[in-house]
Amino acid sequence: MPTTVTHSLVQQFASMKPNEFGPTIEPKWQVGERLLKEVKTSVEKGYLTPLDGARLISSISATLFGYDEFILREISPETWLASASPSRR
Repeated sequence: MPTTVTHSLVQQFASMKPNEFGPTIEPKWQVGERLLKEVKTSVEKGYLTPLDGARLISSISATLFGYDEFILREISPETWLASASPSRR
């Protein structure tokens, strides 16, 4: 079976032409909408608390759209700590 190589989301979107964005993001968005509907229904039926629903939606979005790759890898916790100004006493 041939292996499929998937480039990082940053590489994919950084090299993308503007007219490629919509067709590329649409399948992920459709999956996200279906999952969001399931989470909303689960919260309404009491299977999940609203807080758990929000956490799940956040996690789904991060997974589908590569939050960790776009955001967390760009600015690490160490970078935030290094740039924080010392507190005054």
